[in-house]
Amino acid sequence: MKKNSLIEYPAYLLIKLFGLLVISFPLKLNFILGQTIGILGYYLLKKKRRLVKKNLKTAFAQRYSLEEIEGIAKKAFVSLALNITETLYIPRIDFRYINKHIRIENQSYLDDALKKGKGVILLAYHMGNWELANITCGLQGYTYKVLVNEQRYPLVNELLNRYRESKGCKTISRGVALREILRALKLNEVVAMVGDQGGREGCLSNFFGLPTSTPTGFVRFAQNAGACIIPAIIVRERRFYHRIILEHPLERERADNANDDRQNLGHYLSESNRILERFVSLYPQEYFWFYKIWKYSPFRQAVILSDGKSGHLRQAQAALKAVHSSQFTVHSNVVEIKFKNQFARMLAQVGFFFGLDLSEFCLTKESYTALKEAHADLVISCGSSLANINLALARENLAKSVCIMNPGRAKGKRFGLVIIPKHDRPHPGKNILITLGALNLIDEDYLKKQAEILKSRIGTIGGRPSIGLLIGGDTKKYRLTQSIMNPVIQEIKKASLDLDADILITTSRRTPKAIEKLLEREFSGFKNSKLLVIANEKNIPQAVGGILGIADFILVSAESISMVSEAASSGKYVGVFRLKPKGLNFRTRHELFLKNLETQGYIYSMKKEAIADSIKSLLQGRPVVQRLSDMLLVGEAVKKLL
Repeated sequence: MKKNSLIEYPAYLLIKLFGLLVISFPLKLNFILGQTIGILGYYLLKKKRRLVKKNLKTAFAQRYSLEEIEGIAKKAFVSLALNITETLYIPRIDFRYINKHIRIENQSYLDDALKKGKGVILLAYHMGNWELANITCGLQGYTYKVLVNEQRYPLVNELLNRYRESKGCKTISRGVALREILRALKLNEVVAMVGDQGGREGCLSNFFGLPTSTPTGFVRFAQNAGACIIPAIIVRERRFYHRIILEHPLERERADNANDDRQNLGHYLSESNRILERFVSLYPQEYFWFYKIWKYSPFRQAVILSDGKSGHLRQAQAALKAVHSSQFTVHSNVVEIKFKNQFARMLAQVGFFFGLDLSEFCLTKESYTALKEAHADLVISCGSSLANINLALARENLAKSVCIMNPGRAKGKRFGLVIIPKHDRPHPGKNILITLGALNLIDEDYLKKQAEILKSRIGTIGGRPSIGLLIGGDTKKYRLTQSIMNPVIQEIKKASLDLDADILITTSRRTPKAIEKLLEREFSGFKNSKLLVIANEKNIPQAVGGILGIADFILVSAESISMVSEAASSGKYVGVFRLKPKGLNFRTRHELFLKNLETQGYIYSMKKEAIADSIKSLLQGRPVVQRLSDMLLVGEAVKKLL
């Protein structure tokens, strides 16, 4: 309260002083003043500018180019500044001013409605100079009342109400709204109520294709009093000349039961928003874009940034997929970030370090344009290379940001959520979520669909156990050699024969040529081999997911954190075998990852010479399967951001 009081009185004095200047200036000078303030506001009020542009992109992304949207945003600032200037000029406004500067269309709708004797609700919107529209009705001789929202500061609120009432416009505060509005309508008076900005208590109705909170009070009052609802729009034609358009009264249907009431409510809100949308489309700069229009909508827009690495992209997609909620429906699009060259990549990082966004000069034209056109409530990226761009895009869209993997301790504090695997040894923090494995798209529905597709390609499988073999390959720290694969192959074949089990195999792009030839020699003629996919020759997109969905046991090479995480998330028995390390790899993050999963019972570390016995022991003993469930934690954490 003290902080508000300290701000309120100086703000009140500043408005009073500015108002005195406005009423002492001629209109031409006030117009120049308003334009100047609007343009300055556009460049100085960054947060409001970003909000306006985001709203405009949400409404008009398919209609206007980025340059056109920026132009409309600038005009919206100018329009608002002119509205404020003209509102402060109200003490000088009289009937002659109204006749000269305001043209009213379809005024007969209002006069005809009043002849019915049940009052009229003028449905106003936050478009154009709605304060001028209020006093116009009062100065035209109508008994006119307006339902007003209380301003944040009482002194400012009192000043505005004095301006309104000095011109014959009576105000109704929300505290006594119900009684006063019904009394006014029974006395056949005109009551102005807003038809947009429903807030937390509003009802969802489509506006530019997305549900938005819409006020319901005007419908309920009209139904209770039998009053007529007339939508009213005011638009600026030029300088301080305006046009007020009265739309045809909204049709009212008699409700026989509660269901009809709800249906009629939806009809009225839809019609009101349809009218508003039509005028906003014609005069976009006139609408009040300075609030979160779709704040209470169940729809959220997510942008996933991709660095071109498929593993990183899958993790980002998985984080979004984890958000299963009846409260939100999340739409997403992927923006691939491409730098012009390696030097441009380094230059961009240096620029971000010094607080400079050099994306326009460092990114390809396609990537930069896609970033500027994006409108997001949530931005997700994976890997440290896109962390700065993630933060910049989230800041520009007033969106929440999610980074997967460690972006660096200093930058990590600036994200809404950072998802880091335990083997990266993250520092704890309020916005840090620690997972055991790499995020992935594996869930029961995914496995079922992938398995069905794979079965349709390879024929009927079932009736007996099956063993899946996922073979990776060489990395910076590990090598897959024939001396490793030979015993693995023999043990798999032995387990298959002992258990009468099918074998399903797929390699990766990293699998060495020699290993591919070895697999072809060993399994091409083997009777229990049902699938052998050599990824570098003829890959099947559903190979990994299909094998994870079909097999009872999965054996996977241990060099790939993402591949092991996918297997551990499948709900199957998972065995891993080590590759030959390049140098000393004891206590590496990779070994820590495997140890963490093994300790929790998600995987079984297997010696190459004992794989067959281990498989038989698991499939015959049937211990409880432990499914890696990082995605549940991720889903809850991301939902909190939305």
